[in-house]
Amino acid sequence: MLGSENNLTTHCPKHKLEVQVERVQDIASMSLSSETIPPEFIRPENEQPGTTTCHGQDLEVPVIDFGIKNEKKLVEIIADSSSKWGLFQIVNHNIPSDVISNLQKVGKEFFELPQEEKEAIAKPPGSMEGYGTKLQKEDQGKKGWVDHLFHRI
Repeated sequence: MLGSENNLTTHCPKHKLEVQVERVQDIASMSLSSETIPPEFIRPENEQPGTTTCHGQDLEVPVIDFGIKNEKKLVEIIADSSSKWGLFQIVNHNIPSDVISNLQKVGKEFFELPQEEKEAIAKPPGSMEGYGTKLQKEDQGKKGWVDHLFHRI
């Protein structure tokens, strides 16, 4: 992998590809050294979050009980919550709290790794699995981004 400014050339031997990618971590580290955030990443003030993004009444995120025995009803509840909210909380999933804590710990450790180590598992083009960055132009020429790691279980 070679770097030039905010771009990396990632070699993907499995697919015999060389891909140019722009990584958020590189942009952020450059910003920290220069004490400025590149202007293309600064959202207008009216789009920046305040101390809270919830105004008015408290919102209640749907809570889905995986203990429901009626699978058809459970699927309906998930579909309804997904279409109306785009997210939901699951209870009675039977995943031990230590497993959840360990997943959170390992995830945090992964994103704290040096960029070169994360690039070792960069997702190949067309794949859902692996490490990647999503950068895109948005309204008013401002960019949004996210670093992500998808892993099928």
